[in-house]
Amino acid sequence: MATLKVNNLTKDFGNTKVLKQINLEVSDGEFIVLLGPSGCGKSTLLNMIAGLESVDEGEIIIDEYVVNRVEPKDRNIAMVFQSYALYPAMTVRNNVIFGLKQRKVSKEHIEKSLNRFSKMLQIDQLLDRKPAQLSGGQRQRVAMGRALVREPQIFLFDEPLSNLDAKLRVEMRHEINKLHEQLGTTMIYVTHDQVEAMSLATRIAVMNEGIIQQIGTPQEIYDQPNSIFVADFVGSPSINLVPGKFSVEKNQFFFIPKQMEENFKIPLKDYKFNNRPSEGQEVIFGFRPEHINLEDKSLKFQIELNLEPILIELTGYEQNITFDFMGHEVIGRLPRNINAQVGKAISLSLNLSEISIFDKISTNRI
Repeated sequence: MATLKVNNLTKDFGNTKVLKQINLEVSDGEFIVLLGPSGCGKSTLLNMIAGLESVDEGEIIIDEYVVNRVEPKDRNIAMVFQSYALYPAMTVRNNVIFGLKQRKVSKEHIEKSLNRFSKMLQIDQLLDRKPAQLSGGQRQRVAMGRALVREPQIFLFDEPLSNLDAKLRVEMRHEINKLHEQLGTTMIYVTHDQVEAMSLATRIAVMNEGIIQQIGTPQEIYDQPNSIFVADFVGSPSINLVPGKFSVEKNQFFFIPKQMEENFKIPLKDYKFNNRPSEGQEVIFGFRPEHINLEDKSLKFQIELNLEPILIELTGYEQNITFDFMGHEVIGRLPRNINAQVGKAISLSLNLSEISIFDKISTNRI
């Protein structure tokens, strides 16, 4: 197990800045997920930690030792790739222990490690097969076994589940979670899938355009996004974002949706501002789909709404309903037993204790 520090890390590919002054600290035994869209730099950062990409500026420190110029094989790191990268002519057994043989580890240690991790990953019945005879999930387990037998200080995962179907992704996610619980090893995991990030991470680093936008626990990222990008990227269906302006009347704060002028105001009694906006400042009002509810008298801060459905999507256990909200489309997540009909208004409430407000120009939380 190990700690990892990334200090002011920069990487350019030609004239393109791929990473811009990245700073990240990973504690011993943490499970950090690098989350972001394609091209945001998360895989490049992982490759630099592994030693597969050179460092232009900054430092990578493992257990207080700068490893910028240390060869990948000497960093005591194991990496699991998206493509499995198994040797097709070798059996599962030989794929798993190949690295140990190269390092001239004793036969006793090899056999002990193979037995332990093949049982842990439930591939002990597959050891004499070749990769072509395995399913995608089995191949990924073999790739993980090859990494595990090395017993590295840090595990790196580069979108390891993206080639699997939906059911297998869920199963493998559970396996990786159990693996971390059992081993307690430091893990860094790259994905663009927010469900993977939310369910696996102890902390998430949300990346965009070569910058870490926010680092926090899954709940912090979801409940307190520090920018419109983070708010919109994390959550499915996406957060509702309604443009408007900030208003102050007799020391009370209000949000007025765009084009509504003064005849509809949303009170902001419970909102904790990082920086109080000024009168008339243009802002974006954000709320999650699950915060549109049937009227609930127990909620302390809510407003009643009469909204007309314009689209209804049944997901099985709930309905995602698109409403017309003051001239803007918003989505509510409601129980499946609600008798919703397109064009027929429903009496609802909006929970104001869970909202987010962003400055329209900077896009940052205020």
